[in-house]
Amino acid sequence: MAEIRPTLYQTELQKMLFPDNSFMNRAVRERGVAPDVKTIEKPVQGAIKKAKEGEPSTLPLPVYNPADGKHSYDTTLLYCDPILIDSQSELLVNYNKRQTKQEQQASELMTKAAAYTLKHWSPTQTDNIMKTSGTARTSNIEGFSSNRKAVNKADMLAVHNRMMRMNVSGLGGSWYGMVTPDMYTDLLGISDFIDYYKTGNETGLRNGVVGRILGIEIFVRTTENGNAGILYNGNTPVDGDSKITDDLLSGGLFWNDRLVCIAQGTPRISINENKAEYLGGTLMSCWMRFGADILRDDQKGVIALLESK
Repeated sequence: MAEIRPTLYQTELQKMLFPDNSFMNRAVRERGVAPDVKTIEKPVQGAIKKAKEGEPSTLPLPVYNPADGKHSYDTTLLYCDPILIDSQSELLVNYNKRQTKQEQQASELMTKAAAYTLKHWSPTQTDNIMKTSGTARTSNIEGFSSNRKAVNKADMLAVHNRMMRMNVSGLGGSWYGMVTPDMYTDLLGISDFIDYYKTGNETGLRNGVVGRILGIEIFVRTTENGNAGILYNGNTPVDGDSKITDDLLSGGLFWNDRLVCIAQGTPRISINENKAEYLGGTLMSCWMRFGADILRDDQKGVIALLESK
């Protein structure tokens, strides 16, 4: 007679690891986008004539009718493949497997949204793509075999200088930065910069911000490969969850939260219980419409800082 070996399942299961996607909240947001909305349009102010000085030579003054334009960007469908939870597994495990899988799907959906966001916030104009100039060091990003130059003080000052020359401070927005773990380690080695750990200010840490440098709130995000999700092939952004090869460049992204945007639909969830063809199992799937873009055509408000070879 075969020996019976009862198994006790622990109530707390091992959780999956997902990157921090909270940076997407630092943007102009369109919520509740309907599932059939393919394009988001935003009005763009037309230029008006400059103010003048002195008494006008003739009256009435000439009338100028400024024409406002529009800026549009597309949304896409993000989704997860359906998950099957068979009736037997729901009985065997000592936790709510259906809820756990729903949470995993939601996290995967937002991680895909974050990768899409970072690609569409990444600038393509040469003036807004900067390169690091520090000492060459080994990269901890899986797939990179060549050394990459570290971030130094001069690089951050150059980024800050570019920010000021964009002349967007009058909009009232805040500047944020997303860097890789390697880049953040570089920044911690620059004694002239002070981070939250040294000042003891924990407010930013609770909001996902790990430091403030030159007025820029710094986030650190890492994917499975060790990059932050900002990847370039030359001066062309590629998907942040693409396969990492040594010919690509990784780095950080800096943005003004009044000059980037996302459009997010309500996540839709479908749960089909007691499917006969799956012997009473449950099928779950989720999807949503999503879009992201730089608000201005001249790409003011975004800067990429890439680790050069």
